[in-house]
Amino acid sequence: MKGGIKLKEYVEEWSERDTESGFTYQWNPLAEDGPTLKITKSSIGTFNFCPASYVYSYDPFGEGKRKQKTSEAMLRGTRVHDAQEKFWDEMNIEKAMEYIDDPNALVKHFREYYPEAEDEVSVAIYRAMSAWSAERFIDSVKEGTLEYYKPIANEVMLDATYVLETEEYGRINIHLQGIIDRMFFDGDGYVPLELKTGAWKDSKKTNMRKEMAFYQLLFEECEAEDLIKQGIDPTHGITSWGWFFPASNYIYVEEVKSRSMTSVLNSLKKLVTAYFEKEFPHKFFYKKCEKCGHYEHCDATGGVNTYDWF
Repeated sequence: MKGGIKLKEYVEEWSERDTESGFTYQWNPLAEDGPTLKITKSSIGTFNFCPASYVYSYDPFGEGKRKQKTSEAMLRGTRVHDAQEKFWDEMNIEKAMEYIDDPNALVKHFREYYPEAEDEVSVAIYRAMSAWSAERFIDSVKEGTLEYYKPIANEVMLDATYVLETEEYGRINIHLQGIIDRMFFDGDGYVPLELKTGAWKDSKKTNMRKEMAFYQLLFEECEAEDLIKQGIDPTHGITSWGWFFPASNYIYVEEVKSRSMTSVLNSLKKLVTAYFEKEFPHKFFYKKCEKCGHYEHCDATGGVNTYDWF
């Protein structure tokens, strides 16, 4: 079925968790008292990649998710993200100052915060993260900005309600949710920094900007009291954003881009439209699809393998 997936019936009964939280992926736009649509950076990213893959991963039909093949890269990504979160939780500035005159010793010291690597790629990633943290630490000491060295938010989850303005369907309440890897303060504003464990390619820049713009929207719509609970001063805004690809020794920070925010809002509207029209088309392209975790059971590929429901 290469045309796409059609939603026959909207979900009319939700899980206790969705009912209590007030948001769900199994959104029924015709149910006035039902949960609102939940959108995360991952869910909107999956929808942009392929609406049919969104159905397999987030189950808007309420029929059950299709089990996605777990790759070694995905497992490595989880381990590295956990390790980096632990690094910032445990990193001690006073201890690091003992090695300030010996850059190599400082790198070695920072490496000790990370676990033993299980493969060569992880070895390189931990080494690159240790080296970057050491270089930045030394620069912070020289520039007198050590107070801004550690992130003000480390793997912080934010929730927000947003009213999406659409031409076809009017004002739609949606629920935004996301976990920001790290958010730093540079003296003027906040700088969210996304960690990626894959290889950097220049072609990824547009998507990275969209991801960061989603975080900016989430942050701006989050209630001030919720930010304060997370130790974030709501009087400051996000002025820059960036991403770190340690496998490629690549880090990039830039000022926020308004065009990226416009692109995110357009993507949100397309997702809402898919629910209203009950259509989630396949974006079939072999070179892209063969890398998808749903490739072996996707209808567009002819279902080259059986799948399990869970």
